[in-house]
Amino acid sequence: MQPPFSYLPNPGAYSNGSMLRPAVVCDFDDTTAVENVALLLLEEFGGPDWRDFQKLNSQQIISLKEYQERAFATIKVDREAMKALVREKATLRPQFRDLYEYCQSKKIPLVIATLGLDFYVEALLEREGLQSIPYYAADTQFTNGSMSFGYRYTSEKCWQPGNCKCLVLEGLRSQGCNTILYAGDGKSDVCPAMNSDLVFARRYLEERFLAWRLPFTPLRDFSPVLDSLKALAWGATEAQR
Repeated sequence: MQPPFSYLPNPGAYSNGSMLRPAVVCDFDDTTAVENVALLLLEEFGGPDWRDFQKLNSQQIISLKEYQERAFATIKVDREAMKALVREKATLRPQFRDLYEYCQSKKIPLVIATLGLDFYVEALLEREGLQSIPYYAADTQFTNGSMSFGYRYTSEKCWQPGNCKCLVLEGLRSQGCNTILYAGDGKSDVCPAMNSDLVFARRYLEERFLAWRLPFTPLRDFSPVLDSLKALAWGATEAQR
């Protein structure tokens, strides 16, 4: 379980002393992870009804939060069995580790914001040795063979039930980050992307930004995010000359 927003690292600046203070926020399923890890687990362990809940969500009859809770309630294996599957089959998107190492070297906050579940985010980060990355996800507890859910990052202003990704952005900005780079792919990424400074998009998010003629960079791997951070650093250096 991740701690509250006070866990966010103190925002650093580039070593040239500029006042540019960037931060990177990444969605998890289909973004940081190549796969939709929730679907990977449901396809392996889900009961016969989970696709019915998926269909209801796709028809906008139930929310993503309700779909996720009802679908995962059909799973009868324990937390460790699901984490083991994630460690075996899930993969990081290429260049994410390079992005992480660059952010570490420059003291740039890099966080994951997801509507997904904490234990499967944790499993992939643990396998990759990236446990230090803060992540903001739905909390889960396993008791007597059943799973319960908690949401610590909710907002009354948010249009969707469950955690609000924009709260993560607000937390970073309140700590001095003035340039947010956001990477995502789905409906829940539209709002935080609209409130970010640079957007890297796949799938649904990419389609929306194309339709609205909003600026973004396609996300196939994380090299564009890394390149943009380096360009920002170069631009800040030039501005000081």
